[in-house]
Amino acid sequence: MFSPQTRRYFEQAQGYGQLDHPTHESVVGKREHGHFFQLQLETDANGVVTNLAFDCPRCVPAIACGGYLYLRLVRRGSDQTITVEQVVDALGGLPPQRCFYAWMAVEAFNTLRGVGER
Repeated sequence: MFSPQTRRYFEQAQGYGQLDHPTHESVVGKREHGHFFQLQLETDANGVVTNLAFDCPRCVPAIACGGYLYLRLVRRGSDQTITVEQVVDALGGLPPQRCFYAWMAVEAFNTLRGVGER
């Protein structure tokens, strides 16, 4: 049902959980409805992401999207541009009824994009 890339991002996902002291946080969706994506970042004074955590439903595509963000952002500037299409392509495609998780992940990041810039 899911591509090998999606399964790999899911199985090797880093960052699932919560940070103790995030410098920035965003939540898209509502936990009580079961569809949400929470993104937490720690950035240094130069806007470099030093740590990232995400929380989402425990399903393959949601966790794979978070794993992609982790690999794409940690040790890099928070001013990057990430699109839904990039996430879906990196995951080797997602079933249409699961693409909203890619949108939620990107929207959570876009809310925080450039947060470290001064």
